[in-house]
Amino acid sequence: MTADETVPVHNFQVLGPLRFTLDGVTVALPARHPRMLLAVLLLHNGEAVAEGRLLEQVWGPGASSTIALRTAVSRLRSWLHDEARGVASIDHADGGYRLRLPDHYVDAARFRAALAADSDAAGLDPHQRMAALMNALEEWRGPVLDGAPEEIREDPAVQTLDDDHATCLQRLAALAISLQTPDLLLSRTRALAWSRPFDEPLHARLIELYAACGRPAEALMEYERLRSRLADELGVAPSAEVQRAYFTVLAQDPPQPPPADPASGKGWRHRLAPRQIPADIADFAGREKATATLLDHLGGLLNDPERPATLVAGVTGPAGVGKTTLAVHVAHRLMPAYPDGQLYADLRGTTAAPESPARVLGRFLRALGVGKHDVPDDLAERTALYRSLVSGRRLLVVLDDAARETQVRPLLPGSSPCSVLITSRHRMGAVGGAKIVDLDRLREDHAVQLLASIAGHERVAAEPDAAVELVHLCGGLPLAVRICGARLAARPHWPLVKLVALLRDERRRLGELSIGDLTVRDGLEQSHGRLGEEARRTLSALAKLGPVEFSAGTVAAVCGLDHTVAGDHLDTLVEAGFASVVGSGRAGQVHYRLDDLARSFALGLDPVRLSRAENGRPARLYRFGPRRTGPGPGTPRSGCAAR
Repeated sequence: MTADETVPVHNFQVLGPLRFTLDGVTVALPARHPRMLLAVLLLHNGEAVAEGRLLEQVWGPGASSTIALRTAVSRLRSWLHDEARGVASIDHADGGYRLRLPDHYVDAARFRAALAADSDAAGLDPHQRMAALMNALEEWRGPVLDGAPEEIREDPAVQTLDDDHATCLQRLAALAISLQTPDLLLSRTRALAWSRPFDEPLHARLIELYAACGRPAEALMEYERLRSRLADELGVAPSAEVQRAYFTVLAQDPPQPPPADPASGKGWRHRLAPRQIPADIADFAGREKATATLLDHLGGLLNDPERPATLVAGVTGPAGVGKTTLAVHVAHRLMPAYPDGQLYADLRGTTAAPESPARVLGRFLRALGVGKHDVPDDLAERTALYRSLVSGRRLLVVLDDAARETQVRPLLPGSSPCSVLITSRHRMGAVGGAKIVDLDRLREDHAVQLLASIAGHERVAAEPDAAVELVHLCGGLPLAVRICGARLAARPHWPLVKLVALLRDERRRLGELSIGDLTVRDGLEQSHGRLGEEARRTLSALAKLGPVEFSAGTVAAVCGLDHTVAGDHLDTLVEAGFASVVGSGRAGQVHYRLDDLARSFALGLDPVRLSRAENGRPARLYRFGPRRTGPGPGTPRSGCAAR
């Protein structure tokens, strides 16, 4: 039907629930069997439909009463004569029945005629084509014969009409994009595409419409849903047509706005290259080998054709060892290799409330240009959209202070030239293909260099012995050395030996290693809080041995533990940064040692309070179980509390 034609006086409608209107007024349909008979005959207007087929579709499988069929035909003829003014007739022909009704009285026939005319419309004005197809599309009120029995809905003619409907929308979508009016077709195309989950050409048009409407986030989400559905249910990849639509979205800069509304967060901003890495420090010292390893892995392998799809590196070590500082320093060195941007997230993995992957992804998506109202609620959809947005881009992701692999996995890009740098107190061994760099304490010369860069080279050069003793009292821990340097810089009149004297007192050492928001104790408390009860007791017992080396056998004897359990506790203390492996004895036993600051911290957990008089605050009182003076009923034999 063209734009200047009107709806006919008699209008039989099957594109939606069965309906008949006369002069625009809906007319009551006949009883059930004559009504369903009318539906089938309208689908095949002008064609003979066999009696057996009519019986099966109207009365159900196995029906064979030709008397019932003839009765229904008779009633339908009477209804057509009385209500439809005799415009239609029903003939008995070729072992069946045929409805004779002018095509322009049936919405399905008008729709097919318009679609056929458009197929032959070479050289016509796109605006005229679009107007004609939009008029044809308006014939549709819902699924063909919506509400009819399944036997009728399974008629091949229904499937043909559904396919023609999809074809019409595909043509209109292409026209709307070319005429820069994609919003006219978006909602209808989306509704039909979602009802036809495996119609790849229709989904390709939907992806293109989203992109043309300035909504590439949803275009990429639509692609990801389709890709997952095809893989999970059919085991195939998207067609070339769908992939072309997808790569077109990735390749384009989104059209000039709709710009994001800062007040509402709606819309899609221009493709962004986020620069989220914190500032590098000017006094970075040491770590040459670790830096070179990370630069070689994340930068040198970037153009290696045999490299993993996503390069991942991890920096591990105890609290205060400088993991974040190294990661930030390396990230700044890598910026030229990742021109599409750098994302950064503090995962707060050592705190009582680690960041959820969903919250981090929300921030990443907004940083990549997704309006806050366009960010999906579901974690899986956020991950899919994030991976789609960064696919094909050289982008570095820094995930600082990760708790466990489960927190990290949703934040890893998919197959792309992206790279990821993770810091954690755990080795993250379950993150496949990750290059792990274990950080230890600074060497003496590097620690003195760091102290001098903060406190002043002349002051350190004037008291070299005091500087060496100071960094030893800090256990070579970069955070502790940095705090000492900052305290000295804040007190230019102090000689280094004054701070050395304060730190020699083991009971107040941790209290002195604090300035502003920098404190060594906080990191140790976080690590201690993540230990199990038995590992805590083992740590407390070992601290009381003094600054000595010990083996798993020693721990087993001191704490009354099984040798295997003692080894497990030591592994836990090493991973948490409280103990270090220092070598092997003559019998091949591994020897361990508590780090000095860790031992000071563990001694401070004794129920006798540790004085912190230097800052006027009362000491904390730690109790991890009832204090015992000797064995008694119920005393555990597997821990140190009994000794």
